[in-house]
Amino acid sequence: MHPEYFQRWMDLLVARLEPGEQVLVRGRAFEPSDALRFDLSRVISGPGCAVAVTERRVLWVSGDDDRWVRSLRFDLVRSYAELTQAHRYALALDHESIERRRSVPAHQLLWWSWGNAETVQVVTSSVLAFSRRDTKAARAIRSRLQAVGVPAGEPRSLPPHRRRGQELPYRVMRA
Repeated sequence: MHPEYFQRWMDLLVARLEPGEQVLVRGRAFEPSDALRFDLSRVISGPGCAVAVTERRVLWVSGDDDRWVRSLRFDLVRSYAELTQAHRYALALDHESIERRRSVPAHQLLWWSWGNAETVQVVTSSVLAFSRRDTKAARAIRSRLQAVGVPAGEPRSLPPHRRRGQELPYRVMRA
């Protein structure tokens, strides 16, 4: 059973469907804030995103504001790769340029940044993380990508997460 916010988010996604488009699978995923430097063990926590997979595209949202609904048509995807870290799983999708709303700092000075603002950026990649590989949403996305003929890259396994301040074992430190 999903919390009430999940149904509200799913309603936002269903409202974005085109005529004749039907949801094949509903599910939950997680969108890393920084697709280049993420750790699946940290990404997969909290409420995540509501995900709807149709024959043509995948839609996802992580809040009640429909300005933040993300959509990616499968025919725009050029390739994809499966990422794993322990039992965690993600799909990294390389696609044609699309515009996407992003949260950015309102102010920045050298390496300091503060405040909240929004901007629309052009992106060429998207990452959706899942609690495990066999979730209905992950299977449906892979299935649709294969049906459209999108080439799959080599699966990649990310190194295990090491907590900040965790010391290396003595045997690793010896030369």
